Amino acid sequence: MKTGAARVRPLTLLRVVVADSGISVNDSLTALLSEFDGVSVLGCVQEPAKVLALVQTAQPDVVILDLQTEPGTTLQTLKQIKRPSAPVVIVLSDYDLPPLRQAALAAGADHFLIKATESGRLQKLLQTLVRKSRNEK
Repeated sequence: MKTGAARVRPLTLLRVVVADSGISVNDSLTALLSEFDGVSVLGCVQEPAKVLALVQTAQPDVVILDLQTEPGTTLQTLKQIKRPSAPVVIVLSDYDLPPLRQAALAAGADHFLIKATESGRLQKLLQTLVRKSRNEK
């Protein structure tokens, strides 16, 4: 009989909900997040109504939210997500437009990133959140 060290799963430190209108983006973000020890993706959704339902039931630490081409709906969703003890919300956008950035931050976004150019920044931000979560637990 062979004995070996049991593989220990890392403690989940950061629970994330991914909400992007594109399935391929959701898949890419889920793959990216799976590379981080201690990060668990609780679910991926595409519609704003489903984002709210998932956030309410799963109570994630972080929500990665797509600022869709109709930002009004996304901004309303963002305002509803941000409440006392709300998760960190990272808004992703295809559009690098200052008015969109300002509107998202005013609605409660903690961070605003451009999909095409700031994926490295997203990774660093997630690493920082994992470290912060480790220190708090």
